[in-house]
Amino acid sequence: MNAVWPLSRSPVGTRRAWRKREELQRWLNGKQGPEWWEIAPAFAAVLTLIGLPLVGLGWLWSRVGWWAALLAGVALAYVVRAAVHQRRAVLARRRRRARCYALPEIDASDDRRFRAIVGRLLLRDGWTQVRGVRISRDVVHLVGNGPDGRQLGVAFERGIDHAGTGGGRAALRSVGGAPQLPTATAPGDRPLFLVVSSGTFTRERVVWAVRHKVRLVDRTLLQRWAAGEDLAVLLDLDQDHAHRDAS
Repeated sequence: MNAVWPLSRSPVGTRRAWRKREELQRWLNGKQGPEWWEIAPAFAAVLTLIGLPLVGLGWLWSRVGWWAALLAGVALAYVVRAAVHQRRAVLARRRRRARCYALPEIDASDDRRFRAIVGRLLLRDGWTQVRGVRISRDVVHLVGNGPDGRQLGVAFERGIDHAGTGGGRAALRSVGGAPQLPTATAPGDRPLFLVVSSGTFTRERVVWAVRHKVRLVDRTLLQRWAAGEDLAVLLDLDQDHAHRDAS
């Protein structure tokens, strides 16, 4: 029986040889994790960030008193909390900028791309379960739920007067009625109906929207919305919700 010495080569079939083959395969596939010297600087930085405040608090406790260490701990917690909030705000602004669109891109999109852009803008603003619902053969609406639980129905129109250019490349069929929701709305929760257009609305269309309690998003509002502004701010949705609660 051959003994396997620690400094000798591992014979084929042993666990050590199998582990080496697995490590080599991970290296070849690019799945090998970082080495210790690659993570050592980050590990040292984390230890420094955690250790220095603790050492400082201990020094205050022993040299000044427990009250000084307590005040310093509260101040340190406030600074950390402010830094975390600022970091989250920066990341949120970056995510919003990553989901911004320009009017030429919207004008050049077809009907499916136009709906996809509006859907991404809704998701960016906190709407959930945004999905398409086919109303007829050529008409598709978007539906979803708002952050406050309100249901949403979105219909689309493409204007024939895109800033005097004579129209975009794509044209969705006009919506004859208010956008429809796939399910019934709970009593007391009035759904939000939108018609989003890359052009302008006629006076008759505005009167129709007021009569059917439909909010219109024309080219000007769409440009601001696509550039990063929140839909709730553009349409004063929070103010409308407050008026409903007061009534």
